[in-house]
Amino acid sequence: MSFDEIYLSIAGNMLENIQSKDWITSHIDVEYYGEDALEMGGGFKTKDNLFTSFKFRKFDRRIINDFHRLHQMTIENNFSKWNRAKFTLEPTGKFNMEFEWDQALFDEIERLNNE
Repeated sequence: MSFDEIYLSIAGNMLENIQSKDWITSHIDVEYYGEDALEMGGGFKTKDNLFTSFKFRKFDRRIINDFHRLHQMTIENNFSKWNRAKFTLEPTGKFNMEFEWDQALFDEIERLNNE
């Protein structure tokens, strides 16, 4: 699977869960804890500036696999490592993918793993 295919899969999953025709932006925030754990948040904003959070239990499970696969591919291709990501989607189909390394998050995960 290519990066573009993963991005299309994420966007498709988001579109299936946007409950408004008047949305202007949507995003998913990811905290990556390891190969077997990640946390997601996000939602969409309407033209009336109302924000609705996604109910991830309604998402297809592939969204989790997509972010795990994306993490694995970025590591394999020597892109910068990340433990936070944000995928932003607009109704036009334009999207943005941001990756971030949060040392404090990494330190907390390491501390909990060593307890």
